[in-house]
Amino acid sequence: MRISPNRYCKFSFRFLSGLLLLATLFAACDNYEPGSFPEEERAVMNHPPDTDGISPSEMFEGLLGLFQDLETLTADEIESLTADQLWELSEPLLKLWKNTIQLPNVTLQGLREPLRELQELSGNWELNRENHADLSREVKLAITSNRYIIRQNMELWQDKVKSLLLNWIQTESMAEVCNTLFNNTDHAVVLMPGDNFSAASYFCPENTLFYIYEGIHNGQSVTSPKEGTHWIGAGANKTVLDGNHIEEHAFLGRMNHNSYHFFEIRNYTWFGINSIDREGNGDVEISNMFFRQIGDGLNGEEYGAVKTEWMTRFLLHDSNFENVTSAVRLVNSRGPLQVVNNEALNPGRNFFQCDKCFGRGIRINHNRLQHTEKFGTDVLEDYISIFQSEGDEDDWIQVNYNRARGHGGSLSGSFMILADAGGKYQEAIGNVGVNPGQVGIGVASGEFIRVQSNIMYSEPWGGSNVAYYSADFDPPCNNHIFPGPGSGSANLANWTSAAGQSNRAWSNGNCGITNIALRDSIIENPLIGPEIWDSLP
Repeated sequence: MRISPNRYCKFSFRFLSGLLLLATLFAACDNYEPGSFPEEERAVMNHPPDTDGISPSEMFEGLLGLFQDLETLTADEIESLTADQLWELSEPLLKLWKNTIQLPNVTLQGLREPLRELQELSGNWELNRENHADLSREVKLAITSNRYIIRQNMELWQDKVKSLLLNWIQTESMAEVCNTLFNNTDHAVVLMPGDNFSAASYFCPENTLFYIYEGIHNGQSVTSPKEGTHWIGAGANKTVLDGNHIEEHAFLGRMNHNSYHFFEIRNYTWFGINSIDREGNGDVEISNMFFRQIGDGLNGEEYGAVKTEWMTRFLLHDSNFENVTSAVRLVNSRGPLQVVNNEALNPGRNFFQCDKCFGRGIRINHNRLQHTEKFGTDVLEDYISIFQSEGDEDDWIQVNYNRARGHGGSLSGSFMILADAGGKYQEAIGNVGVNPGQVGIGVASGEFIRVQSNIMYSEPWGGSNVAYYSADFDPPCNNHIFPGPGSGSANLANWTSAAGQSNRAWSNGNCGITNIALRDSIIENPLIGPEIWDSLP
């Protein structure tokens, strides 16, 4: 029988070179003592794995090719392979294994309980900074208390590889592959630097917790994560997925009962997280994440840090965005949808856009947004855009207690646009804008739109226009509500137009409030200045 080199690998490992590599790794392993682990940990966790120029995605494709090749072999043929033939056949597997870290059984036993608790908390949407910190300390203590080895560094590598191949021929058990390739404890997998995320997502079962250990995980990309999988890092300042400006996305595809917590996603060319599927796309939580340098050189209408379509029940909170072509875009989605307590610096075209969102429980509240420079091909347009979206009569879309500072120079941009080209049952309450665009808050058509208790400030610049407006750019348009000074919830402004004139409000009178009534509803206060940025807790 002839074994041909795998088409995905650039060269073949020869048996002698493999033995030399193993000898080198065995010698290195002798230095891994429990007391010296932190120093070794820093070296292994932060040093990029030696991948021979092959990306994790290419390694995963090579592994799939290996399992496809196995369909042409029998168990007897596998048993009869020489060591050289076995090495050549299993080369994609060994390349994937190279540089990955194997934790001993005693460590896996110690990880079982904290990982079980993390999985339960994440599954119930109850994971927070405090319980995550406590459980992550337990995880790190269990890992650093024992020595570890390079996964390929095993005395009986031939028997282990042969056993895996034979098992696949006989049972095609993906769970067995998951158990063999990764540090698995019950329903949780610890992904160490060098592990292949695509392979883990593909071979490990639904409802798996993937705990992403500290360090930089280069070039990782996951397509169609399985239902019920949770991806939890050691902390956004400790665990990093780096696309190296090569990989298009970190996570892509249908998402159902999935969550992402406590790690950074950076340097991906298209998306950080992109959930697209017309059916079964829902129950997604994203929390305590950091998105940085996503979609550089692209437009924010199509690309960005987080984009979902046909989503139901979505929660993104306590996360950071910095230099992204857009931050969050929800399309054709149904509530509950919540984007709350996040921060953004240079969010590209938009920090948030709801494009045809409907239903109850839609909340875009308590976000802190700033612009200092352009990122992506688009100028900052609207920090928050509610486009053709409708809440319920007894549960309006909330855009409340956000703050925005700085504009991108757009002559049509704003802090927020409500009912853009239509929409119904929306409110903007308690927001603070400091030079946030050519407009502070604009109500562009729509029905039953409430704007109250907001504070808008702008100094004069070339595009500065008006603090608040109401207009019927697209029908229908009525019931635009701006409470007056006697209500206790009037809007405030100190807004100077490009012409150097005070311009607190304007209405074309076609949406239930005249220009005079709108201007009278706004309290103009010349003492309002940039310091209002700090008026929200």
